[in-house]
Amino acid sequence: MTILRSSSTFALAFALAAIAVPQARATEGEVAAIPSAVDAMDDGGAIIITARRRDEKIQDVPVAANSYGGDKLAATRTYNLRDLQALSPSLVVTVTNPRNTSINIRGLGNNVSVYNDGLEPAVGVYMDQVYLARPGQAVFDLADIERIEVLRGPQGTLFGKNTSAGAVVITTKSPSFEPEFGGDISYGNYDFRQLHAYASGALIDDRLAARLYVSKTDRDGYVTNRYDHGRTQDYHDFGLRGQLLFTPADNFKLRLIGDYGFQKQQTAAAVLTGVIRTYDNGANFANNYTDRTTRLGVPVVTDAPGERIVDVNGNPRYKMRQGGVAAIADLTLPGHSLTSVTSWRRWDWYPHNDGDSTRLDAGRDFHQSNNQQQFSQELRIASEGERKVDYIGGLYYLWQSIRAEALNAYGADAANWFLAPSTDPAVGAAALNNYTVLSHSRPVTNSYAAFGQTIWHITPTIDLTTGLRYTYETKGGWFDQEATGAVLSGLTAAQQAAAQAIRARYGVANFYEAKTKEGRLSGQATLSWKVTPDALIYATYGRGNKFGGLNLANIITTGQFAVDPVIKPETIDSYELGLKTSWAGGKLTANLAGFWTDVSDYQTTIVDTAPDRNNISYFTNVGKVRTRGIEADLQASPAPWLSLYGSGTYTDAKYVSYPNAPCPIETTGVTFCDLSGDRLPGVSKWAFSVGGEAKAPVGNHWGHDMEVYAGADYSYRSNFYTTASLSRYSLIPGYSLLNARIGVRALDGSVDLQLWGRNLFDKDYFQSLSAANTGAITGTLGDPRTYGVTLRTRF
Repeated sequence: MTILRSSSTFALAFALAAIAVPQARATEGEVAAIPSAVDAMDDGGAIIITARRRDEKIQDVPVAANSYGGDKLAATRTYNLRDLQALSPSLVVTVTNPRNTSINIRGLGNNVSVYNDGLEPAVGVYMDQVYLARPGQAVFDLADIERIEVLRGPQGTLFGKNTSAGAVVITTKSPSFEPEFGGDISYGNYDFRQLHAYASGALIDDRLAARLYVSKTDRDGYVTNRYDHGRTQDYHDFGLRGQLLFTPADNFKLRLIGDYGFQKQQTAAAVLTGVIRTYDNGANFANNYTDRTTRLGVPVVTDAPGERIVDVNGNPRYKMRQGGVAAIADLTLPGHSLTSVTSWRRWDWYPHNDGDSTRLDAGRDFHQSNNQQQFSQELRIASEGERKVDYIGGLYYLWQSIRAEALNAYGADAANWFLAPSTDPAVGAAALNNYTVLSHSRPVTNSYAAFGQTIWHITPTIDLTTGLRYTYETKGGWFDQEATGAVLSGLTAAQQAAAQAIRARYGVANFYEAKTKEGRLSGQATLSWKVTPDALIYATYGRGNKFGGLNLANIITTGQFAVDPVIKPETIDSYELGLKTSWAGGKLTANLAGFWTDVSDYQTTIVDTAPDRNNISYFTNVGKVRTRGIEADLQASPAPWLSLYGSGTYTDAKYVSYPNAPCPIETTGVTFCDLSGDRLPGVSKWAFSVGGEAKAPVGNHWGHDMEVYAGADYSYRSNFYTTASLSRYSLIPGYSLLNARIGVRALDGSVDLQLWGRNLFDKDYFQSLSAANTGAITGTLGDPRTYGVTLRTRF
């Protein structure tokens, strides 16, 4: 299948080239050349975005969006999506580990507290027009970037696959025919070392250009493991990207991109912040973490969380690889442009986790690994030039396969740690010690879509933008679980029954198959009015869908307590009002957007109440969710030496209907909790960022005109929950961060020496926080204060 797909890619490219060359010869001088990749800023200093699959000034597009050019990203050291949220407050990126990455916009995306291989996120991430089907594919270092756009609200007409909440669009720098070389090298505390380097130029003048980019980042860990005196939460990332740009004619170009990435880390990072000893009703929390550690003589880390100390023996770690190829072919004909985007990608995830978070041999290895592949093909046609109605239309196909392996390997201390002390020791040891539960699953997705969008210029100042997309999707898969452990024949009949009951709670053999298919129509309509050349008002209604999937996990699919493994799609109705203004000849821009989004059949967790199931929660559809709020963006250049920005959002996101929710861990005596009317997890009500940069010339030095500069970026997020049950022990307090930089650089960009610092006040803040069923409250802290120096060059 891979060979056939590769063949189709190159066959399509060469077919377009064959059409393009005669056309160029026949109409030489009549057909405009296809422009090279644009900068984030055009010649007039306007920010450019591609929200409508065209290069347009952000102030002219009736879409709530932010766009950050490569220079801005490099200056603020924004080399991953997690750091990008400091610049774009409506974007929330939670990385408990790369596989469990949650990307939300306006409070919607994938549930911050749960993850499922059979579901897709609602925020689409695109790199060079290719949809990245797994959020973990976007966790690698991002550099040599042309721009990153954050498109807020449904983008399903043109960006397709599950972009009902928004899209993050990444565009890398294209090969250039003029030779250019450069990069940067950094060193900082925690033995931070980073290298980015690129080279680009013509292989054949005006016909074939190439670009090569390499990155390498290494850093020591932030967390100390007392068990082996090692450092965890280190970081090692390698990336390589090569490109070819083929322009055999003025009206045709073919861009071939290949990339590879590898990342690894020691991951024991969850620090103990407390222990639940009693439930909210005053009842004793039996066999809690303190009881267990005291009974078994396990050392407990009592240091403050900010000391970043753990004590685990399981050598938790991960390795992650990804890579892919893409072919982007563009052909311009009189009045039209044709685009083909063909891609194959692979993502591999191999973790190893300590299942008990102590130095005991209890949860020897709890993990879920993934081997993912995807192939996509998109064909588009778009109008060019001045006309009454602009249009774009196309076809899209995506195939995705995930091979998943989940392992729970219990060690020699498992019974003593996991089971109640009243358990018969012989029964507990036979049932759970060295017991292994291994499952495999494989969801396969085929998604087909046809789409179109028109922009009707009703008057010179009033536009009506309408778009429709029909998507038909099939998913099929299976779940196969097996369990192995000690032979129970040496126990009495009663003891054997008790041991089997224990194993039933922790996992036994289970197999089922599931499939689903669905066709859905999504679309939007936007009425915009250019009140003046510097003021745009717009109103948008959008209908989106987050497609359903398969719940390939250890659920019961037959009998009285059967659970349907098929998860239905979400339906999203979105309303937005926006205002974009520009003042003082573009020196000040002020944009405002208000949004209201209703979600039906929201995908989240409920509780399995079947007997002997340990109240296992599983993915399904619940009632409704609503999110609404206001966003504001400001950009100002009050003087040639000063630039400022500010961005903020207020988001009111809640469960409208969630009657059968899992109860928070501090609640006992009830099976369900009704969270209707309560907040959504992962969403701060308030978030904002402000910053800017000042510069001053210092004359000519070493043959270059030089300037000094200083910049700072401040961001704030109010509190938010990180579990679907809204346990108060998962409420992360609000926090603010300050990053700053100072340096000297040549005006021609040939050299830039920068001193930088991040989290300058060394704020202790959490990325995740939750309580386990032992009552142990643990959290993963964000990065401490880091600082260093960077030398950047360009030739």
